[in-house]
Amino acid sequence: MPRELKNSKQEEREEDNDNDVSPNVLRVVLAFRRWGWVSFWAQVILCVVSSIVLLQLFLFPRASQAVPVGLDNNPASLPGLSFAWAGVAILGASIFWNFRYTQMAKKLRSPNRPTKTQTIFQIKIGLIINLVGMFVTLVGAFAINGALTLRSIQGQGVFTGAGGFNSIIQPLDFQIIQASFNIILAHFVGLVASLFLLNRATDKPNRE
Repeated sequence: MPRELKNSKQEEREEDNDNDVSPNVLRVVLAFRRWGWVSFWAQVILCVVSSIVLLQLFLFPRASQAVPVGLDNNPASLPGLSFAWAGVAILGASIFWNFRYTQMAKKLRSPNRPTKTQTIFQIKIGLIINLVGMFVTLVGAFAINGALTLRSIQGQGVFTGAGGFNSIIQPLDFQIIQASFNIILAHFVGLVASLFLLNRATDKPNRE
C-alpha cells in the first residue's frame, strides 16, 4: 500500500506539472524522452557488439602463419585500431549524453526547467560528440582498410607448404572492418537524434 500511494502521488505530481507546461514544451519533452531512449539503446547494442569483436584481437590471438618478410599478419597490429578504440570511447560519452537527454525530459516538465538556450547548448554538445566520434572512427576505418588491401596485394602467391597458398586476409579482418562501421553507424544514430531534437527545440511555438 505505501508503494502504491507513493506511485499515485508521483503520478498526480506529474499531471500537475503537465498542466503547468505549454503544449510546445510537452512536444519537446516527448521528443527528448523518445529519441533519447531510442538512440541510447541503439548505441549500447552497437557498442557492445563492436567491443566484443575488437576484444577478440587480444583474447584470441591468431596462430602464426607463413607470411612474406616484413609483413605482419597479426590483426592486433593493424594501423587504425587505436582510432577504432577511440571511437568506442567517444561512443561511451555519446551513450551517456543520450541518457542525459532522457533526464532532461524530466527536468523540462519541472517548474525550474532549463531555458531554451541551455537546452540547445546541451544538444550541440551531443552533436559535437558524435561528429568527433564519426571522424575519428572514419580515419581508423580508412587506415584499417588500406592496411588490409596492402596485405592482400603483398600476400598473393605466398606458398605455405602443406596448406597451399596463404590468402593473408582472414574472416577476423572483415569483422574488424564491420566493427568500425558499426561504431560509425552508432555515432550516426546519435547525430540524427541530436539533429531532430535541435529542430524540435528551435521550432517556432504554435500560437493556436
